[in-house]
Amino acid sequence: CGGGGGGGGGVSVSKSVAAPSGAGKNVKKARKEIFASELGYKDESNPFGDDSLTEKFVWKKRNEYLQAAGLYKQTSKQQEVERIESKIREIHQVKKRRDEREVERQLLEKQREEHDKERHDELYDEWLGAEDRFHLENAKARSLIRIDQGRERPMDLVVKALAIAEGQEFDDMTILDKPPFQLFASLGLAEVEEMLSDIELLLKSDSEHRAFWKAMLFACQEAVESKQREKSGGPGFGAGVAEGVVAEIHELLSSKSKSELEDMLIEIKGSLQKGGAGMDTQFFEAVAAKIPLFMAHAEINVWHERAKDKAAAWSKANEPQQRA
Repeated sequence: CGGGGGGGGGVSVSKSVAAPSGAGKNVKKARKEIFASELGYKDESNPFGDDSLTEKFVWKKRNEYLQAAGLYKQTSKQQEVERIESKIREIHQVKKRRDEREVERQLLEKQREEHDKERHDELYDEWLGAEDRFHLENAKARSLIRIDQGRERPMDLVVKALAIAEGQEFDDMTILDKPPFQLFASLGLAEVEEMLSDIELLLKSDSEHRAFWKAMLFACQEAVESKQREKSGGPGFGAGVAEGVVAEIHELLSSKSKSELEDMLIEIKGSLQKGGAGMDTQFFEAVAAKIPLFMAHAEINVWHERAKDKAAAWSKANEPQQRA
């Protein structure tokens, strides 16, 4: 290591290899110690394969010219050691800057990867959305074709009513005369299971009406379970409920809105937790168990009533044309 002195700020060389004392420590030995302690390099083991790594480089020609010009100055042992330490500090600073750049590079790479992932996720979501819309439009188109050809299925009329509720108009604005969940009672188990498959598909593809299709799915699943119980000889309303109170529970729940049913469920659960003498626990447990179903009915009713209103308004607006 040759070259000028001058300490570099922020990096210190170990005190154990500081400049030798006045006793005159061997510079060559000091250089070896500094290289070993600060860099981990020795002549016999270093990444460069240099067995004279710690040897001082002497530029003889330069020194001869300086001597001839009267400019050569002999350096002391202390100055030699300080010069070595200065160079070691410079090396540490270079390594530190290199490490900092590597951290910055890794950070930038991570940010780029995160940006690419976010962009990929956005594109994937857009693709999924487009695919869902494609499937939904195909389902609607198939429904309308079946309606036009007079071979509509119950679900076709449900899809049509939902479109009418959103303001879409058809040449024929006829819709179901009752909420869709009431269809299940008149259908067989196989037909209800077929509707269940249609509803599951629509729930996946029609994100704009997810609440409606979730309510339809719940009501349809309940109908499938009820028909399966009936098929096996059990009561359709469920075990543990006396036949005489089924109508009473229906009357109690069917007239209430979704929010009223939510409040009732909270109140009943609170009462059941507290308990109390004379409380008909079995009845109120049966009511609480059926409230989610009637909440689904209430959600479906909202859309059915909206479709009825839109169809009625269309009929009134087009009445003169129909008479003509």
